[in-house]
Amino acid sequence: MDAALTAGITAVSVALVTAGPSYLALRRARGAAHVEGEATRDAVETSVTNAVARIEGHLEAVRDELRDDVRELRDWQTSHTAEHILYDHNRRNPPAE
Repeated sequence: MDAALTAGITAVSVALVTAGPSYLALRRARGAAHVEGEATRDAVETSVTNAVARIEGHLEAVRDELRDDVRELRDWQTSHTAEHILYDHNRRNPPAE
């Protein structure tokens, strides 16, 4: 074998031996990062879903309260209009004494 070829094979072998454990650790870290990434995505999805549900519940409560307020306002407006109709009627047609 040529000395250059032997030196090349030796250099590649040394690089594999020294870089091998680092490469394997990196592969394991990538796997762990992938698992942690999935866990993080699941946690974020759960918290966003919970936040949206709470906001929707709050909006529903506000909507119900507004509907009640509008209903009360309409009732008041109806009675107020009836009062004015009666006042106007009594003004135009005073009761006989």
